[in-house]
Amino acid sequence: MFQKVLIIICGLAASPCILAAEKLAPKHPNVLYVIADMDRAFSIGCYGDDNARTPTLDKFASQGLRLDACISTTPVCCPHRASLMSGQLAHHNRMLSNGCKFQPTVKCLGETFRDAGYEMGYVGKWHLGRANRKSDPTWGFPAPNTQYGVYHFERNPAPTTDIALQFIKEKSNGKAPWMLFVSWIWPHAPYDPPQELRSHFQNVRLPPNVPAGAPRQFAEKALPGYYGMIEGVDREFARLLRALQEAGVADDTIVVFSSDHGDMLGSQGYKAKRWPYEESARVPFLIRYPRRLPAGRALLDPFGTPDIYPTLAGLADVNAPGNLDGADFSELFTAKTQTAPRDFVYMEMPYAYVPWPGWRALRTRDHLYARTSERPWLLYNLANDQWETNNLVSTQPEAVKQYDVRLTEMMSKYGDSWSSKTDTGDVDLWLPGGPKQQSQNLGVTFPGQQKPAPDQVARGKKAKNKKAATDDDD
Repeated sequence: MFQKVLIIICGLAASPCILAAEKLAPKHPNVLYVIADMDRAFSIGCYGDDNARTPTLDKFASQGLRLDACISTTPVCCPHRASLMSGQLAHHNRMLSNGCKFQPTVKCLGETFRDAGYEMGYVGKWHLGRANRKSDPTWGFPAPNTQYGVYHFERNPAPTTDIALQFIKEKSNGKAPWMLFVSWIWPHAPYDPPQELRSHFQNVRLPPNVPAGAPRQFAEKALPGYYGMIEGVDREFARLLRALQEAGVADDTIVVFSSDHGDMLGSQGYKAKRWPYEESARVPFLIRYPRRLPAGRALLDPFGTPDIYPTLAGLADVNAPGNLDGADFSELFTAKTQTAPRDFVYMEMPYAYVPWPGWRALRTRDHLYARTSERPWLLYNLANDQWETNNLVSTQPEAVKQYDVRLTEMMSKYGDSWSSKTDTGDVDLWLPGGPKQQSQNLGVTFPGQQKPAPDQVARGKKAKNKKAATDDDD
């Protein structure tokens, strides 16, 4: 059904050729960071999905490093972007869900690179606040409505790419390094690419964890459009890579392709994101930097959203703040060490399908463990159950106990608690029975599911009428 992926773990000491290449590396390389919205790792060819048509991404993966356990620590749009920019977990930067107020307590990624002399640019979906006026904060990136501070929600990725191509051509003059974020909204729902793209995927093979009935019907309808948009993203990514080559800066640019979260698309009987399951939380992370990263490698070490900021800084020889939640994986990426700075990713989702105070989870190389405030919820051995079809919570009590103790310790270490709350964002839409929660319902129950009280229904309707405090529909 799905192709097997050969995992190559390169943990040898740096070879002489790597050390020689590093001597040629510029002091500060350019950084091109590309975000596709709602693009799960499962649905890209280099991650083993033979449904996908992603020749550019597949070739790109062979030219650098592929992370096989990159985890969106709070898998929904705003929280991921907030953690990426701040290197902080959601309960520290207060972006607990969409529409909350971003309140970082550290110097953010854009500010750090700007202050290191980088020319900055951001084009595409922003989703850290409105960013409509020049006075709106953008934490180190250009002000809104300036030439390369373009914060919009164009669904077609091509116009966003066009602006990015202009930036690359203009800024690649050798005068200063640059950092550019390109944020496409594809393949975010609705799954509506041009027919020319959709037509390639009329015989999609479904994952084995999509239940019969409404979930299967939903997946069969949605997946052709979803894969079509991913093919469209692959084509746009090819345009960016050609621009780097034409500008003569391909070897001196760190290029990342990733996503803010995945999409259940009927797996486990669920839709969208906000779940700890792999389809929701595991995202692609492909990175190429010919001067320092050996090509053709894959890593199984868990890598979370807050780790991106300090790792990019480490690769670019830029000083990041020392009080981030994330860790610097740059020495692992460059094969200077075989040991990751941490062997797990801490995950949190204060509310959504699971009402307050939501769920917390740990993702290690081989296991996912998640619980609610009331009880253990999920335990999967991912080494032999990649589709998460055998929940071990009721059959392996000792393992559950060990992971539960560790999760409690990590909550304490990171200053998180089950009492975490917010009074901003889209919380009213996610009340039990609220319009968001109900719109995602495929008839499969979830922890904490309950009949809504009349006041909850009223609050949800009021929030829906105001369209909540979000920038778009998740």
